[in-house]
Amino acid sequence: MKDLSFFHENQLTDHGESLFEHLPGFLYFVKDKDLRFVAVNNRLCEKIGAPAEEILGKTDYDFFPPSRADAFAKDDRQVLETGVPIHNKVELVPRGKGFVDWSSTTKVALRNQSGEIIAVAGTTRPFASGLSGIDIDSELGDVLKHMRENFSNSLKVTDLARMAHLSVSAFERKFKKHLHMTPLHYIRHLRIQDACYQLSHDSMPLSQIAANCGFVDQSHFSREFSRIMNETPLSYRKRHRASS
Repeated sequence: MKDLSFFHENQLTDHGESLFEHLPGFLYFVKDKDLRFVAVNNRLCEKIGAPAEEILGKTDYDFFPPSRADAFAKDDRQVLETGVPIHNKVELVPRGKGFVDWSSTTKVALRNQSGEIIAVAGTTRPFASGLSGIDIDSELGDVLKHMRENFSNSLKVTDLARMAHLSVSAFERKFKKHLHMTPLHYIRHLRIQDACYQLSHDSMPLSQIAANCGFVDQSHFSREFSRIMNETPLSYRKRHRASS
């Protein structure tokens, strides 16, 4: 559903909304220069938990924690100001009750007939859908499985490359091509994903969670968590334990 007045005013007719309505798992949105939603698909409405009529005209700050809304807004403004698209940005996004899922987000600028940027359009899909396929299964499948099962241990890129029967440089190139991040970034995201669950479902000290997830110490854990999730581990715990 879209705000017809916005699209008529800016002489935009087709922005691909119908295409993403029929792609399983895809969230689709368009935001104006004030970051207000002017188009959303049904999947995004389900994710937010509100009908389109209640979403259009509002911003991420009306539906998401400030830390997440800040992160979304930063990327939106970057696209609106530069016109440079963001392709396949891998993130951890909340799905309720302290769980987080991997997602891949792409954002592009929309221009009117005069070439002026008047909106940002984006799609977010489950990251897992980008991990299927013959190439990645045959080339990196065993390594990815090993990383998912052993992320809390000390994993060296040299050992992972050897497991994939590749040189370190070839392994890192192939890994980034398929997963849009380096092997070390992937390990950090796996650790943070597990930490999110432990923070919201267990009362153990942060130092213990840090050790469980493979971080050097609590300070290292807090820095990495804040960088990836845009809030501190303690803030995340308080917010999700209070809502459970």
